[in-house]
Amino acid sequence: MPHIVAVHTGAGNCSHETNKLLKILCKSVCSEVSALLAGGRSATDAAVAGSLLLEDSPLTNAGLGSSITDDKKTRTEASICSTVSGFHCAGDLENVRHPIKIVEMMARDTLENTSQYIPPRIMVGQSAIDRYSQKDAVICQTNICTKRSIKMFYKAEKYFNGKLPAKRRKVDPEVAIKDPDEIKKEVSFSESSKIASNHEKEEGPDGVEDTVGVVCIDSTGDITCATSSGGSVYKYSGRLGQCCTHGAGSYTTPSLGIVTTGNGEQIINKLIAVTVAHKLPHCADPRAALDACFQHKESRMCGFVAVEKGEEGVATVHVQHTLTNMVVGFMSAQMEAPVVRVVTSEAPVFIETVRM
Repeated sequence: MPHIVAVHTGAGNCSHETNKLLKILCKSVCSEVSALLAGGRSATDAAVAGSLLLEDSPLTNAGLGSSITDDKKTRTEASICSTVSGFHCAGDLENVRHPIKIVEMMARDTLENTSQYIPPRIMVGQSAIDRYSQKDAVICQTNICTKRSIKMFYKAEKYFNGKLPAKRRKVDPEVAIKDPDEIKKEVSFSESSKIASNHEKEEGPDGVEDTVGVVCIDSTGDITCATSSGGSVYKYSGRLGQCCTHGAGSYTTPSLGIVTTGNGEQIINKLIAVTVAHKLPHCADPRAALDACFQHKESRMCGFVAVEKGEEGVATVHVQHTLTNMVVGFMSAQMEAPVVRVVTSEAPVFIETVRM
């Protein structure tokens, strides 16, 4: 069955070794999602399945290993934008490993609704968790901190506050991961896993910090975009990112699906997804579509992956970003294996047309 899936694992300043692991993850997600689409599953089913795999990986800033807020909590968000069900999102979900499942059920409620009551398209906080955890045991609140996310939190704290708070009690990171309350305390790390050495440069947090995304086109031509995120590291509790803004984090037209990543506030303010989606089909170079979102020489901290349906069973994958690097993969029904690339700042544009 003709289909295509494109996946990105978020942008960041990742090491060569981390990018190798992200490429393996991206390849695995593309393969599994493509198999679902080949078996006749809908674009939404497949996009959700891909998002779940990304949320389960400690390498990404989605689900497990999500960024920690300034008050030492983890709050996740996700969205689905579909040519079938439209846009749904949920955010500010404390300790929820699979926010995409909440959004999936919200979309299903909309499609299956037969009453006069209009199901919500946006939900936030504990109310969303309580409502949908009763319907699926996968939705539960559990500690989703990892060694990486804890280290990145303290590195961000040091960066934003100028220095680490004095006289922290040292705790093994394994303890902080196992005990949900431990991260709320003033904790540090053992010498073997401390954040920075005395010789480390004063610089911002590194690693994958941004939203992950999946774009699927199924055999019927339906398009679904799914995004999931832990938000920016050291964000305010209660902050919502681009996942929760229609036209910012994702967007679909009858012929195109797009997901974005990067600085959420900038992406929301510029409505990157919807702007690029309407410009891209008329641009020979995707840079021109992104340029349309900004004024000349304006700072840019974002990226996107878009899949555009063409005529005669072809699709074009468009990738561009203004960040350090971004791991992207895609696979169609006509491909024997996924194509996975690290799109770097030296070559930040990637375009490829394939048969679906």
